Amino acid sequence: MTLTTAFRAAAMAAATSLLGLSGAAATEIKFGIGMPEGDSPEYNALVRFKDYVEFKTNGEITVRLFPNNQLGGEREMIEMVQQGSLELSLPADGAMAGFYPPMQVWSVPYLFESAPLAWKVLESDFAERMKADMLETTGIRALAFSQNGFRSFTNNVRPLVNPEDMAGLKIRTMESPVYMEMVNSLGATAVPISGAEVVMALRQGVVDGQENPPAVVYTGGHGEVQKYYTLNEHTFGLHVIIANEAWFAALDPGHQQVIRDAASLMAWTENLQKTEGDWRYSRRLAEELGMEIHVSTPAEKAAFKEITQPPVLTFIRSRVGDELVDDLIATVDAAKAELYGE
Repeated sequence: MTLTTAFRAAAMAAATSLLGLSGAAATEIKFGIGMPEGDSPEYNALVRFKDYVEFKTNGEITVRLFPNNQLGGEREMIEMVQQGSLELSLPADGAMAGFYPPMQVWSVPYLFESAPLAWKVLESDFAERMKADMLETTGIRALAFSQNGFRSFTNNVRPLVNPEDMAGLKIRTMESPVYMEMVNSLGATAVPISGAEVVMALRQGVVDGQENPPAVVYTGGHGEVQKYYTLNEHTFGLHVIIANEAWFAALDPGHQQVIRDAASLMAWTENLQKTEGDWRYSRRLAEELGMEIHVSTPAEKAAFKEITQPPVLTFIRSRVGDELVDDLIATVDAAKAELYGE
């Protein structure tokens, strides 16, 4: 074999190795999220999605990650997915409600008593019907719902033990009318601010506090500019793994299954790590950043629930209708009975 022949053979072998087993050239897809690269439930789940897809497709699909709002805020990334310039993203329920208002139904204060109960409902027939309706209404495919976490309040003014402690505070919320209604019902003032701008708003005193799960407070930098954290777990926040429908529909059935399975793996990764993060990140916030942590008692939560749930339920019913609200509450009750035997 001549040197030229050997070179050509090596080149052909290298080219063949870059093709999948099916002979198709590798296709790169983009996945954008708000959280920065690092040890967080969101980013760890994102890496598992990438690794699973690339392994199961023999490299025929590669996933390029865009963390830390590199492509814009959540709203911008949802628009990109809807328009087809981005294949996948992971918006929170509040941001998604701007495109699909029925998402507001998940924001009923104190809807879930535990994370396992929420997980069961996230995989229920109710959740599947919502995914189908979202696709029909918005053209966006929801691959899975996952746990963004139980949201709780931080602030720089005082510990929030009782509802009256909220009076007069300016609290950042997502751009969601439901979260704004909940905060306002407690005598505070809700200020909707993009997730990418929260830390700066807290540092500059534009707002006194915000509400997020412990993992987000730690990894997102909120704990560096906040003093008090009350784990009152007022709402269970969701993430939605969304995909551009035209891109997804063009995949062959085998690759569609891989993407669905990867989304499920991603959701469960976030579910478990978010729950573990409730205590793991709370300890780190206290020990490393000096935050004063208060874990609300059942009686304290009941006092917040008594004030926030009635007006928020009324508001949500006015926006999404009684049928959807009643369907979700019935689904939660059934899941609770199945899970706990009550």
